[in-house]
Amino acid sequence: MAHNSRILIVEDDISFASFLRTILEDEGYQVKVFHDPDVALKSVLSFSPHLVISDLKMPKMDGIHFIERAKEILPETVFIIITAFGTIPSAVEAIKKGAIDYITKPLSSPEEFLELIKKNLSSAIKISSISEVDTKSEEIPYDILFAGIEQIYRIIKEVAKTDTTLILYGETGTGKSAIAKAIHKMSGRKGDFIEINCASIPESLIESELFGYEKGAFSGAIKQKPGKIELAKDGTLFLDEIGELTPAVQAKFLKVLQDKSFERLGGLENIKTNARFITATNKDLKQMVKDGKFREDLYFRLNVFPINIPPLRERRPSILKIAEYLINKISRRLGKENKRLNDKSIEAIKTYTFPGNIRELENMLERAIILSSSEYIEIKPETINDLEFDNLKAMEKKAIMEALKNTGGNKKEAANFLGISLRTLYYKIKEYKIE
Repeated sequence: MAHNSRILIVEDDISFASFLRTILEDEGYQVKVFHDPDVALKSVLSFSPHLVISDLKMPKMDGIHFIERAKEILPETVFIIITAFGTIPSAVEAIKKGAIDYITKPLSSPEEFLELIKKNLSSAIKISSISEVDTKSEEIPYDILFAGIEQIYRIIKEVAKTDTTLILYGETGTGKSAIAKAIHKMSGRKGDFIEINCASIPESLIESELFGYEKGAFSGAIKQKPGKIELAKDGTLFLDEIGELTPAVQAKFLKVLQDKSFERLGGLENIKTNARFITATNKDLKQMVKDGKFREDLYFRLNVFPINIPPLRERRPSILKIAEYLINKISRRLGKENKRLNDKSIEAIKTYTFPGNIRELENMLERAIILSSSEYIEIKPETINDLEFDNLKAMEKKAIMEALKNTGGNKKEAANFLGISLRTLYYKIKEYKIE
């Protein structure tokens, strides 16, 4: 159960949140941590956690208020409150407002904490099982995923059943992750599909995430942990944003591709893998090689079979078909009656360039569905036409500047709003020389 269970932590004490995260991830749980409750609320829907652990006392919003607001978004999610020992009566109040249990800090022991998590996750999984089938388990039909790019579907069908390393090129939001999952499914491989976003993990952790580690390999390595490469044995490992790997990790990953083997951090055992590797990037790796930022030998190893995923603006005849599918999917997830686009919205979608591609279309439709009080969704043409530029980079720069302005310069919130990692945001700020 652990590997399929998602836990969200909202705790302004960075060290305590990190401690909880380590304990939970060592048990195989999928964990997201937020130190700002406002930012956490924006991610509750997309992450769809089974269990939320929230601090009771936070500067911007207390835990009780956070629970009330989060339950409006995901009423089936289970909440545990974190409280200092002397404020247990407040925890009782939080339970009245919807929390299922509470923990005190400091923790009495990691073992007791994990027992409490396991106990409450049993309730969480039962409560969310119906919702899970309706939303997260839903696979995108191939006629939607490959709408307007049927030639890519034909290519993928041929290459999927081979062991060839693939690299997917395409702008952010074009559906590279979904296509990688489709390739895995077509391959008939017995193992799991394991995904890792190289940009979302700090440089100091990416190596241990990929290769795993032995007990005592470094401070905090309290038990052996397999890495993503090991977990993908007999399956598929998808490395998104491969261009973000550090030179040291690039060298180690090259060895995996060459020898089909690796060692855990701090280990001596040579572990064999039968994983199939798919990578993706929105960067020009060839230029990165010229600039000395990406290894040439790794580039040639990855570029055996490149597949270019066109942006949504080049799939214009299929945009409405994709939009209709997304409207149905989002409406079911939100528990809303099926909505329809009005004539102005259809025209707006037909003419907009979608610099954020399918991800932007989905976010745009979700906002419109939430705000709609009738059977029709309204997307005002003048709202999105303000973003029209001839130069895509100018669009991206303006979007980043507006996000920073709207969040008062808070880079974490801006990155969350834009749907990119904080590391990518810093890179873009430097690239566009944004003050």
